[in-house]
Amino acid sequence: MMGDCLLTGDPSLVGEIVKNRQLIGGRGTEALRPVVGDYSLIALEGPRHEAHRSILLPLFFSDESGKFQAITQRWTERELRNIRPGEVVSGSDWVARITLNAIVEMMFGSITPAEQQQGVQLVEQWMRSFRQSAVLFLRPLHIDLGALSPWGRFVRNRARVHAYIKGHLERLRRQPDDSALSAMARARPENASPLTDDEIVSEAVTFLLFGHDTSAAAMGWVFAHLLREPDALAQAQAEIAASTGGNIATIADAHPFVRSIIQESMRLTPVVVHLTRHALADTSIGGHAVKAGTRVLPCMYLAHRNPEVFERPNQFVAARFVNPDPRWRHSYFPFGLGTRLCAGMPSALRQMMVILISMLTSSSFELVEPENITAVRKMVLIVPSGGPLIRRLT
Repeated sequence: MMGDCLLTGDPSLVGEIVKNRQLIGGRGTEALRPVVGDYSLIALEGPRHEAHRSILLPLFFSDESGKFQAITQRWTERELRNIRPGEVVSGSDWVARITLNAIVEMMFGSITPAEQQQGVQLVEQWMRSFRQSAVLFLRPLHIDLGALSPWGRFVRNRARVHAYIKGHLERLRRQPDDSALSAMARARPENASPLTDDEIVSEAVTFLLFGHDTSAAAMGWVFAHLLREPDALAQAQAEIAASTGGNIATIADAHPFVRSIIQESMRLTPVVVHLTRHALADTSIGGHAVKAGTRVLPCMYLAHRNPEVFERPNQFVAARFVNPDPRWRHSYFPFGLGTRLCAGMPSALRQMMVILISMLTSSSFELVEPENITAVRKMVLIVPSGGPLIRRLT
């Protein structure tokens, strides 16, 4: 039960929530603490949260060199070769293999193919151990009764992932490179102490798990919407064909229609339904009294479908974001709000664009039983059933 809370998608109220200093954002992630630890951006508050953001934003918020996009393109092309014409795959599972491999390579830098495969397998194995959300959300299950018990599997798989990260962290302290993990180890934030090993592990886990799985879920919805719209699909392919060529990683932002498709999909079907803020003291939002300890929930689903903001709010309009309205600022927030805006937002959006552009350049797909696609819950995400299932045609 949520108890007393304020749930809203009204842009004026959302704007007040962003500016209200009595509302704090890290305490809505209690159920995820066993996964990300106590030092993740999504769990931290106050000055330490600011220090972590100052370190992580340059790594993931911008990618001027196009390195992450180039890595994503390479893994997308590799995974496309693994799907035969006529084969049916889960769209989000297929994208998850791309995004996880890309993040492992970006995080750990110059590792061998065997080390790359090991990192991916360890993360996947750990995620399978809490696929049933009850393992995390029901505290009575948090008892280690050995390797065969649900919590026992979770704890042991977590330890293996932590050991893998710490092993590479030790290597990178001796031999720094241009990897994200190495940059975190070297960072010296202004007016704050460097990240400890436990803090680095916590942030690495956050990006390894949620950095890849959230993008994959969002891409699943892109497939579910776009593959129903032959006109939008043809327009996207024409935009890609008319591009000047070159490396996809450097021209992704030059495809406004492709970008709009992804943004519109995230508007209509956000993978996270609401954010959570906690009131530190008695306050008010839009004249509504909010007592200390009350949860305030800016709701993407309500905001994104507000008929006073968006025309045809319940329809997929592929071109809606080609020329976005700046007044949508507090009506569209799939990556969060304010100081808790996802640190990887631009990189994640460009990564999804690279995947979609690569797919539409070299192949074609169709939905399998589109009439049966429904929204289902996967841990804290809302995803299309089946992934959705897509069939490669060419």
